[in-house]
Amino acid sequence: MTVAAASAARSAADGGSLTAGLPMGRRTPRGRERWYLLRMPRGREASICSELKRLLPESVLKDTFVLRKERWMKRGGVWFLEPVNMYRGYAFAISSDAAGLAKAMSRLTLPVELVGTDVHSWAPLADDAAAWYAAAMDGSHVIRSSTAVIVDGVLRVQSGPLVGQESRISKVDRHRRRCQVRVGDGDAAFTEQAPIDVPFKS
Repeated sequence: MTVAAASAARSAADGGSLTAGLPMGRRTPRGRERWYLLRMPRGREASICSELKRLLPESVLKDTFVLRKERWMKRGGVWFLEPVNMYRGYAFAISSDAAGLAKAMSRLTLPVELVGTDVHSWAPLADDAAAWYAAAMDGSHVIRSSTAVIVDGVLRVQSGPLVGQESRISKVDRHRRRCQVRVGDGDAAFTEQAPIDVPFKS
């Protein structure tokens, strides 16, 4: 998904959106771990995250990663799953000291910066969005495909990260094996595309 597409697909309160269109959370005093957005050259996301983890102390950077999701692809008549970056040119950093992280990164020669909004620098990702991503992704920071059936017009997710989230799912595309999922609640809620296989419908 491009940044422009992400921005168009999300709605947030005025002044409540990060650079990539993700919902901004309230800034809190130093000491609480939050998710922050990092901007970097496309195609170098994974390598830059690895360098940051190697070069920066855990006191300012607990983790940094590229958020990915599985995407159903069809080649030669055969369907298969392929992990893709959800936000090209961006990665996430988990830190309890955004100012310290920004200062530490400024000393590096890596092409990476901590971003926020035009008005609020170093704004964290909204807590409910971070919580949804944390619950949906696996240990490799990948959102795997879910499996579901539609019985008498009712969607029932049987396995995968979308189990129990049927009320948040809309616009299921059985042919392309994907759906729209509402992430978060209230004014900062947005829609994310997630992989799902629905082999049976009655």
